[in-house]
Amino acid sequence: KKSTIYGGKIIYIICNLKKLGKNDVTDVEKENERDENYPATNPQIDSSRTKDNYHIVIPSGRYMDVIQERINGLHLKRKVRSDAVYLVSFVLGASPEFFKVSTKEKQYAFFRDCVKFFQSKYGEENVLSAIVHMDETDPHMHLNLIPITNGKLCAKDLFDGKLAALQTEFWKEVGEKYGLNRGKPNSQAV
Repeated sequence: KKSTIYGGKIIYIICNLKKLGKNDVTDVEKENERDENYPATNPQIDSSRTKDNYHIVIPSGRYMDVIQERINGLHLKRKVRSDAVYLVSFVLGASPEFFKVSTKEKQYAFFRDCVKFFQSKYGEENVLSAIVHMDETDPHMHLNLIPITNGKLCAKDLFDGKLAALQTEFWKEVGEKYGLNRGKPNSQAV
């Protein structure tokens, strides 16, 4: 397929992840679910545009409450390790050129398709929240996933050594549909 180029730049899809322990979840929730009163330390956040942020998946409660409820439903034989990954937070988006030439409807469809990919791959019940931030330099989505597989909380089984393959699959399923390029493996751009 021929590369899509806008203004001399190739556009690409972005898929980065961060693994979070129990003590990190609340801070991520505050940053993700912020309102106009959020004390932004990031200079890229324009609080006057925070009202434009929107959810594709609305969390059913406080992040740790929802995570704990999912864990309680697993009926684990052992206690969850103190260093366990409770949440995997993805930042999903595309290069700035994509958003400059895309309508709001196309942007929404793109983010919706990102969510559908993760729900299909990891289970709809494990996608805790998906919120699009329109109040920063470039639109992007924070998708938060509870890393449950085979009846246990285990991000290692889901992601260790599998990120490059995940990024390629994500590009094939979502990015290619929107004319986005894969980007270089092992770079910040899928």
